[in-house]
Order: sequence, then structure tokens, then C-alpha cells
Amino acid sequence: MASRETTGVVDLPRAGVPADHGLATLGLAMQLAGRAAAALAALAASLVVLDAQPIRHASWFFFAVGLSISRSGMHRIAGRDLLYSRRTLDGIADPFDATRTYIAFGLLHAVAIGLIATRALGATPTTAAGITAALALWPIVLAVVLRRPQLRRLRTGIPLGEDRGLESASILMTILGACGVLSTGAIVALLGGLSSRHLEHGWGTMLVVVFALLLVRSCLHMRVGVIGLRDTSFDRPGELASRYASFGVISAFCVGAVLALLALSARLPPIAIASVTITCWLLAVWPVTLKRYVSHRQFAELLAGDRVLHRRAPDAGLTGLGWLLAGHATAVASALILELTVEPHGIGRLLDGALQLTGATGRSPADLAVAAIVVGLEALAAIALIRMTDHRRAVATIYALVAGAVALAAAWPAARTLGQHSLDLRVILRWLPAAIQVVIPTATLVLVRRTVVPTARASYRGPPSS
Repeated sequence: MASRETTGVVDLPRAGVPADHGLATLGLAMQLAGRAAAALAALAASLVVLDAQPIRHASWFFFAVGLSISRSGMHRIAGRDLLYSRRTLDGIADPFDATRTYIAFGLLHAVAIGLIATRALGATPTTAAGITAALALWPIVLAVVLRRPQLRRLRTGIPLGEDRGLESASILMTILGACGVLSTGAIVALLGGLSSRHLEHGWGTMLVVVFALLLVRSCLHMRVGVIGLRDTSFDRPGELASRYASFGVISAFCVGAVLALLALSARLPPIAIASVTITCWLLAVWPVTLKRYVSHRQFAELLAGDRVLHRRAPDAGLTGLGWLLAGHATAVASALILELTVEPHGIGRLLDGALQLTGATGRSPADLAVAAIVVGLEALAAIALIRMTDHRRAVATIYALVAGAVALAAAWPAARTLGQHSLDLRVILRWLPAAIQVVIPTATLVLVRRTVVPTARASYRGPPSS
């Protein structure tokens, strides 16, 4: 249910920090990550089931997959409770209970997966230790976050932000949409540069249609975010978000249908069909999540009636950007841990192949050192933005300039392939992480340097004159 609007005195956080501390954006991101992780775990299980060569200790592998799906579900529920007030017989439940449960289960899951990897899946002790550390990193980050005294005051319920979380959610949508536009646009350009010999085949035309549809979807997604950054009311952005959500679900099934036809016409193995199903799942996750979020905020304004006041967020959505940077820094740090510890033995071969396929951090010691520096700067920028410190603009600018330069240098080899008349699946798969690494620092630089005109000003009322 929506939180009640109060007209009395409100216990405000420090200057520049919104009433919800940007937790709405963290909840949205955790819901997206939890559902996406569950889909990927299901994909891994389906690939093993459909593989003609059975693996050793399959029961332990499926037990690990089941644990991973359970962790993803708890991750999603923790994000849900940060977004929506959950009522019990005694009143509003502690919104951080689900997060604490996820932290405990996440740490146990990390240890269990490490033991299964080394005992049953042929991983070396070094690889198992790296897997455990990588999986435990995000629960540890959340455990540190929950120790903040400012969040302990929210155990009776997280209030809605001054703008109902519109600006921080719009920042998240703008960044995700820009990542989609850059990655799918580059892939469409790559496919468009193929020779007519490739395009004459049905698969070439189908791939162009699929990624062109995804490009349109990403443009609509980014449009909703940009308009949300300009407006102070949920009316217009909410209408556009609802349209995008409907189009997003329909486009997910359209893409799945086209890819299924491609797989059937090319007589691809059942593994390809399973991958198509998971792709539809992944594409439908975010529109459904966004639809519920927008409907909840609009319902809250409807309940408030004439008492609702449309005000711009005091942080201009930057605390939400800080939570996004914290999550991204944690994900890259986990990839760095795996790069340093994974050895090509047993299950380590699959992990090593996946890391090489994405190419998100590089393989040489120099690349890993540079990536570690960028992660450190991103973590500092995230802390500064979440706490809204006086030096947040300087710290975020330094991170954006360094990370942007590194990302552009890493993406340049892939960009050079756009004009070549060849198609490499590895190049296509690397465009999404490359786009993320370019867009996030660029968006950070733009957002922290922009000038926001407040829609209302607060002033102290002096004593009445006698």
C-alpha cells in the first residue's frame, strides 16, 4: 500500500538528501538484478539438461542452481520491500527485514557454491575462493549500508521522496536506455555493414529486424527517462512509462518469435530454443517492474488528493545515481576477483570462457590494475553522492573523466569493426558491457554538472511582530 502523506513535522535527513535516501532507485535496481540473475541461472540449468554430454555430479550442479535461483528471489524481494510498504498485523513491517534475510542467505550461498565448486565440479581451491569472494561482495556491501544511523530511523517505514522518487528513477531509466541505444545501435550498424551475400539469407534479415526493434524499444525507454528529468509530476512520465511497458512486453514476445523462427529454420539444437525463451524472459523483466512502480506512485498521489505537493527532489536524483554506481562498482569488482582467481580446471573453464567472451575488464595485469583504480574511484563517487557530501561534484567528475577515457580506449577496437563486412558473435556480445562502461561515466559527468532550478524554496518563519 502507499505510504500516508503527513502534514506535520517531518524528520528530514541532512541537507540535500531526499526523505527516502534514494532507496527507491536501489529497490528498482535490485528487483531488476534479482530477476535477471534468476533467468540466467535457469538458462545455465537448461543448457546442461539439453546438452548431449552429461556432466559429472549433475545433482550437485542442479543443487547449486537451485540455491542461486533462491538467492535471486530473495534479492528481488529485498528490493521490493525497499519500494513498497509491507503491512503486517502489527502495522508496517520493517522494510529492511528482507534485506537482512538476503544478506544472511547470500553469504551462506557464497560459501556453499565455493564448496560445491571445489568438491564436486572440479574447481581448484583458488577458483573456489574467488567464486566465494565474488558472490559474497554484494551482501557485504548491503550489510555495511544497513549500519548507517540514518537508515535505522526508517525501520517504521520508508517515506516517499519529495518527488515520489521520479527524478532518481528517471536517471536510472535514462542510463539504462542510453546503454540499450548505444549497444543495439552499434549492432544494427554492424549488421547493416554486412555484404548483400549475408543479408540475402533469412538469418541476416531476421537479425536486423530483431536489433532494430530493440533499438526502437531502447529509444522509447530513454525518452521516458529524459522527460522524467524535466517534469516534477508523475502525470506525463507515468503515461509514457505505461506505454513503454506495454510495448516492452509485446516487443519481448516479438523478438522471441523471430529468434524462434530463426532457430527452427536453421535447425539449431534445442539449446538455442532454451536460450530464446530466457531472452524473452529477460526482455520482459524490466517493463513489468517499471509498470508496477509507476502505478504505485500514481496510486499514492491519488490517495493524497488535494494534499499532494509536486516538488523537485532536493538531491536532483543524485542519491539514486550513487546507488547505481555502488551496484555497478560491486559487479565490476566481482568480475575482477574472478579474473584474478579463476583457473581453467573443471567449472573454472566455463567461467574463464565467459569472462573472455564479455571482455569487460581485460586480461593483462595492466588492464586489471586500471580497472581496479576505476572501481575505487567509482566507489568513492558512489559514497559521495549517497551521502551528498560537499565534494560530491569534484569526486564524481574525477571518476567520470578517468572511467570515460578508459572505457573509450577499451571500446575503440570494437568500434573499428563496425565498417567491416564480417560478423563475429563475440563482437556482438561485447557491445553491451562496452556500452555500459561508456554510458555510466558519461551520464555521471552530465548529471553532476547540470544546473537544476528548484520548484520551491524553504524559508524559516520569524516570530510574530508584536
